[in-house]
Amino acid sequence: MQEEKKEIRLIGLDLDGTTLTSDKKLTPHTKKVLEACLAQGIQILPATGRVRSGIPDYLTGIEGIRYVLLSNGASVMDLSTGETLYQNCISWERVVEIYDILETYDTFYDVYALGKGWCEARFYDHLEKFNIEKPIQELIKMSRTKVENLKAWTIEHQAPVEKINMFFAREEDRQRAYRELNEIEDLAVTCSLGNNLEINHASCNKGDALMHLAEHLNIPFSQIMACGDGNNDMEMVKRAGLGVAMENGEEALKEISDFVTKSNNKEGVAYAIEKFCDLKLEK
Repeated sequence: MQEEKKEIRLIGLDLDGTTLTSDKKLTPHTKKVLEACLAQGIQILPATGRVRSGIPDYLTGIEGIRYVLLSNGASVMDLSTGETLYQNCISWERVVEIYDILETYDTFYDVYALGKGWCEARFYDHLEKFNIEKPIQELIKMSRTKVENLKAWTIEHQAPVEKINMFFAREEDRQRAYRELNEIEDLAVTCSLGNNLEINHASCNKGDALMHLAEHLNIPFSQIMACGDGNNDMEMVKRAGLGVAMENGEEALKEISDFVTKSNNKEGVAYAIEKFCDLKLEK
């Protein structure tokens, strides 16, 4: 790829393993680069597998960030109004059926619905059992609401579910669950961390939601840049006019990307943006 500057109007950014460091921080320089983009009219779109309550204020609080892509593309929200611009969920009836499958595995699971994460006490109070890293444990504690029985909660509220998230203590269990769930036609199964699986509606992905927002904003795909590191970023990176994979990312993602940038711990997002966008950074 030639290293010429691109006309970029929208940048979709995965968070974990991409924009944020491994200890879930936004570095001062990366923040400065994002602010420079916004000042020059380039939309910055956090595009994450997280639910709304899991996105840190230090990111959404950056002046000019208006839209967020949530739960792997299950919803796109306008932060200025709280309006959901696009939604692609699993019906609550189908989720109740999926619970019966999940109960056959030794796995943590929770659901994203109504803008929050919902987690049973038997999982919430024993996160260490599933080898969940400390920063992720802290994120779960911050962004999940504890309930006694998810099936009963789902039936009571009858809310569409954006995503089901799973963590596994053993890799062989994760692989077995992936094989079984991946054969179910109306589900999409991806992962964003080394020991998790994420279940969305079959037609739900970050690329689909990104394109719906682009159409809403009248931005051609050729003027979109997308950065990611994981399996759940594939469609977003593939569809964007400029797809960027992190050095620490999945090999399959690197293969379909236009550019491989530095790792998340070496401010790879900032490096890629500065490389391809004509920014005016204050000294």
